[in-house]
Amino acid sequence: WIYGVFCSESKDAASSDLSAAVAQAGIVRTKDFKSWERLPNLITPSPQQRNVVLHPELIDGQYAFYTRPQDDFINAGSGGGIGFGLCRDILHPRIEKEILVDERQYHTICECKNGAGAVPIRTEKGWIHIAHGVRNTAAGLRYVIYLFVTDLKEPWRVIAKPAGYLIAPLAEERCGDVDNVVFTNGAAVLPDGSVYIYYGAADTVECLAFADEDALIGLCL
Repeated sequence: WIYGVFCSESKDAASSDLSAAVAQAGIVRTKDFKSWERLPNLITPSPQQRNVVLHPELIDGQYAFYTRPQDDFINAGSGGGIGFGLCRDILHPRIEKEILVDERQYHTICECKNGAGAVPIRTEKGWIHIAHGVRNTAAGLRYVIYLFVTDLKEPWRVIAKPAGYLIAPLAEERCGDVDNVVFTNGAAVLPDGSVYIYYGAADTVECLAFADEDALIGLCL
């Protein structure tokens, strides 16, 4: 199976606010990209979930998800950063326990919230994660893309994380439907080691950045 994970939004039935919504992780799967099966939304201990990524390998025979727990639709609240959890049955997807992988921290690029982006890239030295971080500024929220690496056998354990960001909004990427945002949800690794990083800019256009797998892991380590 090939799985797709996306943000599934529905109205918050407990609120009279017509714009109030509940974010959960929706799951679909296919074998031929022609017919698709819609699976139930992922259930976790958190009230809302955004930016959920499926790990590309089973962990102890279970499906593994990187999560982004948060208290409401916009604000992370008590959500501590990028989480990790195991799911026994993908047809009844449920995570009983989330552990923190990469925490958000005060006065950093991940001050306000952070979340997974592309599916992790396996290298000989660890899993490369291409994630996003958000901080609050006088001009509003600023989204950037950053890297970290987790252990090959324990992909919930961070072993390297360079300071700062990999990509930040620049020039025409800064202005659009939502200013000062770059956000990735996809990356492709070519046989020659080239990495294509797809990212949205200002919630308006889709951009493509070119990198090298060895250079990315070298930057992290």
